[in-house]
Amino acid sequence: MPPVREKMRSWLERQINSNAVSGLSWINKEKNMFSIPWKHAARHGWTMDQDASLFKMWAIHTGKYVAGQECNPKTWKANFRCALHSLPDVEEVKDQSIQKGQGAMRVYRMLPQRSEGREGRREGERQKAQAGPHVSCAHSLSLL
Repeated sequence: MPPVREKMRSWLERQINSNAVSGLSWINKEKNMFSIPWKHAARHGWTMDQDASLFKMWAIHTGKYVAGQECNPKTWKANFRCALHSLPDVEEVKDQSIQKGQGAMRVYRMLPQRSEGREGRREGERQKAQAGPHVSCAHSLSLL
């Protein structure tokens, strides 16, 4: 039987609390708001070790990357984004995110956790759908 993998929300909270990733931090702990560095790979000064480290860590955690394989930070970032957007209890705070430049980051808020049953997922999907349209993961690679 394969080992049980830690769910993304708890994994992400652990990474934020560890201060191991530069720029990944709580903005407002009381409101469960945090920022993720989100610099575009085509920008001057982008480095894989610093700017893709969180995405690589998630790829390793999920088994999508094993040491020795060819590095693919574009795919790691897309997989991370898709997994994050699929969470019913995490939402982006777009008006606080910075889309471009050296300090590019995305701000998210962790909502109270819902039940993990099927109904909880449906409710989360309904709430996200009401929040507005989003780009599907299949078509989002060009947004990196």
